[in-house]
Amino acid sequence: MMKFHKLLKPQPAPFFMLGLLISYNFMENWLNSTMMDYLTESLMNSERDSVIIRNMQDGLSCLFVVIAHLISEAYTGNFIAITFCASASAMGSMLFWISSISDREYFEYYMVYVAIVLITMGNVAGRCLCKDFFDSQLEEIARAKKEELGQQCTNNNARQDHTFSLWKISVFLFSFVAVIIFSEVVDDNYSWHGIIFVSLFMVGSYMLFYFGYAWYKHEDLLVEKSNVGKFCRVCKAAYRKRTLEYLTSERGYYWKNYKQGHLYEDNHGQGGVVRLLPRVPWGFGWLEKAAIIDKKQTENHDVSPHMQETKGELCTVKQVREAKSTVLLLCWGFCLFPYSFVAASGNSFFVSQASSLKSVMHIDISSLFLLETTMTDMVIPMFFRLVEKANVAKKINKIIIKFGAKRKIIDSTTVKIGIGMFLAAICCVFAWRVERHILYSTGIMTTKALIPQFLLLGMAEALVEDGLSKLFENYASESVRNFAEPFSNLVNGIGKLLSIPWFLIFDRWLYESNTASRHLDRYFLMLAILNIVFLLGFLVYYYKFVHDNEFPDDEEEEEETMMEQILVEGLESNFEEANGEPNSATSPGPDVTEEDKEIEMEQISEHDHEIESI
Repeated sequence: MMKFHKLLKPQPAPFFMLGLLISYNFMENWLNSTMMDYLTESLMNSERDSVIIRNMQDGLSCLFVVIAHLISEAYTGNFIAITFCASASAMGSMLFWISSISDREYFEYYMVYVAIVLITMGNVAGRCLCKDFFDSQLEEIARAKKEELGQQCTNNNARQDHTFSLWKISVFLFSFVAVIIFSEVVDDNYSWHGIIFVSLFMVGSYMLFYFGYAWYKHEDLLVEKSNVGKFCRVCKAAYRKRTLEYLTSERGYYWKNYKQGHLYEDNHGQGGVVRLLPRVPWGFGWLEKAAIIDKKQTENHDVSPHMQETKGELCTVKQVREAKSTVLLLCWGFCLFPYSFVAASGNSFFVSQASSLKSVMHIDISSLFLLETTMTDMVIPMFFRLVEKANVAKKINKIIIKFGAKRKIIDSTTVKIGIGMFLAAICCVFAWRVERHILYSTGIMTTKALIPQFLLLGMAEALVEDGLSKLFENYASESVRNFAEPFSNLVNGIGKLLSIPWFLIFDRWLYESNTASRHLDRYFLMLAILNIVFLLGFLVYYYKFVHDNEFPDDEEEEEETMMEQILVEGLESNFEEANGEPNSATSPGPDVTEEDKEIEMEQISEHDHEIESI
């Protein structure tokens, strides 16, 4: 008899990937601890320029996650994409090493910036892809074990959750130990010359990952176009038909075997029109014109709707509703840009604050980033994994929420993001307090004063970024839900890039003529107020456009209805067989000759041709 412990039996694939995950976390901690100080020194103590470069690097790194995800999904697969990203990170770390031992200043200068570009392309994107690939391998192992145990195993989901938790804890603990050992081996653990250990570890873990190729389960590539391609096609078709009038009935839409309905009436101009759900903000309603059949083209040129779809001039209602839901979520995500400003400040201004304070009890900038990572990757996810268990969630839902099951998940995710934005505002208040002490107090302040703001920043990152992914999973249709994590990185990347012009607008207010005289306390206080204001906007947007809106998840309902119909027909046939009564729907009809079948098929094809011409 099979035992439960076989679900936890070690498998080769995760072990080969473990080193690469650790090296990515190792590289991230080293970059956060080192890059800001190096840029400030190399740019002649220009903190403004180093902040701009650092925020640009963070923003582009997040956008490269989206690009790498789309390429791996449609063309290469996760393994090849991870190989490319890991190679870029390894080459970048090696260039850092070469530049640190070079005697030529101009050579060091250019090598460092080439290395920054390579690591920007490979580090964050590779880490996200590697996490997804790691999770897919664990899911495949759990699925295989579940099939092996069959009916003999109960509580398979609980065992699978335990397996996932053990591997997640292992990755975090090994990364934690690697950073601690690195800080003990190198005297000054955020020294630029410590890159030799990071680069060697990165290259070794990459080779180990490559050796595990035979044990990996490789996913299939997309047969259809990518999600971005579908979205661009809808925008292109809608722009071509921008002069068409909105419809007054549902007959003019191109449904194509899609369940009709999902409409709402809107007062457009003098008369009422029928629009497709979900509702979107003003300025994006024209997207649904992509699903309107052009009657002039159909009548004058005898072009069927199917032919228009083939030419890219017409989209189905399903595609348009998916595009509108994506636009709705993107506009909702734009309300979180102030949080992205705070996240960008964590890798730039917070490091500058740590450089101005006295380090005590081994609490340096590397330890502070390790504390932040602990909250982001370990404490908060484990807490919500505990809360989301069936017995715990049932008690919480009875106390807090009294709506339907699906609405509970969505509302709790919205609350999670709201709490994250509020914690980001509190984090800015603590940073404002520390900056005020640096500027106006003569007393000595140590790096222990930075612990609260790094803890709050880690909690905010865990809540907001996980909430963004869950929002996309809850609201988007099944065909685009795999874009959840890239959606979170897209919002963060654009927000971090927008922090650059936002910072430049208030440049003269924050920095006086002397660059050494700064007033970042004003900037932190402004970010705190901005997060509170946009938090209110986030909630207003939710109640205006998201709450009680209808999203394209009716395909699953159609499948369930079809399954119910099949089950009902099966039960009816079994009942009639038991009573000896034949069923007209299931009983075989009279024999049909081959000539009659051919005549019937010709009649059906002629009838379809007439419908298409109409």
